[in-house]
Amino acid sequence: MSQSRPSRPSTHHVEHSSTHTDPAGPEQAAGSEGSPVSPEPTGSVTSPAAVSADQALTPPGVTSAPAGTTAPRHAPSQQSRPGPQDDIMLATGRPRQVERPKPPTQEQIRRQPGRKAWVPNQHGAWSMLVLPPIVGWVVGGFSWVNLLFLPTWWGGYLTYWSWSQWLRTRSARKRAIIMLPLLVYTGWTASLALITLLVAPYLIQWAVPLLPLFAIALHQVWRGHERSLLSGLSTTMAASLMAAVTYSLAVHGEGGFLGLGTPSSPLPGASPSGALTGWSWMWLVTALTAAYFGGTVPYIKSMIRERFNYVLLAGTVAAHTVVAVVTWWLASSGMLPWGHAVLWVVLTVRSLVMPLWQWRLVRRRHRPLRPGTMGIVEVVMCVAFLVTISV
Repeated sequence: MSQSRPSRPSTHHVEHSSTHTDPAGPEQAAGSEGSPVSPEPTGSVTSPAAVSADQALTPPGVTSAPAGTTAPRHAPSQQSRPGPQDDIMLATGRPRQVERPKPPTQEQIRRQPGRKAWVPNQHGAWSMLVLPPIVGWVVGGFSWVNLLFLPTWWGGYLTYWSWSQWLRTRSARKRAIIMLPLLVYTGWTASLALITLLVAPYLIQWAVPLLPLFAIALHQVWRGHERSLLSGLSTTMAASLMAAVTYSLAVHGEGGFLGLGTPSSPLPGASPSGALTGWSWMWLVTALTAAYFGGTVPYIKSMIRERFNYVLLAGTVAAHTVVAVVTWWLASSGMLPWGHAVLWVVLTVRSLVMPLWQWRLVRRRHRPLRPGTMGIVEVVMCVAFLVTISV
């Protein structure tokens, strides 16, 4: 049935011939044209002009009846049948309800490349881009090469973001929107990386641990799993390695391949007891940085995308508990500040209390914590991490 509004009845006059022919024949009918003709029981007579007019008014796709026969009765072609909305309007007097398109969901907005082609919407990534290099500066010191390396690192993340947008987009029109920032960020990163390597060629060794991590992340994006746990862990590990990279810039590449060799001179950085110095202390700090950012991946998932996932919550709390126990043992041995060990106890309690509080708010009030609130908490934790590890 048609859902369109019924129109007014047709004003066109359509004549049909009867089932019986006039015994007088068409000649007599033509001779009486223009004079009044009384109706006869045997039927009416039509002129050739009327027949041609009837054929002109016949709707397309409808076969007109042959001359001398009665055409079947039917509704005019421009008269549409009423639909359910018209029945409701006639019965209740209420106007027809027009279905409005539903507003896009947050997931649909996130997948619109035109909105986020230049600036990533992963606000939690900014702390990963900033904190690890600062940790390397605190331990080893600042080098002027960081003025080249940091823009390269940030451009590398923006390039990864653009390529991930391009890989998960199937529309040619949307890929064309992404193409400009992709080319800009790729050219920016490639040119700065070349200059940085010419200034500090020993940085090429860090491609060994970084390339596999980026390959895993891009493979997850290509499969459509950019929000998976594996993708999050690979990107956080790569970001955490920036602490060791900036330390390598501070010591001018001394310490052998990835800092696993023997340095020719004492290097900056030492544990509270002095048992760990140089690269030994720096790798412990880098591991703790990776543990912190890696732990935020399942923790944030249990707050937003994986609510009421008790298995994920149990794994998150267990991982934080293991790190807290290890840091407590290291602090008792003098290889780690006590303040940092206490921070990991706080992080463990946070990984359990915050998700349970979030789930309770969702069940009772249907109003969970906003991502901005969780972001403020993590900023405080990042500052506490930096302060406690550098004391």
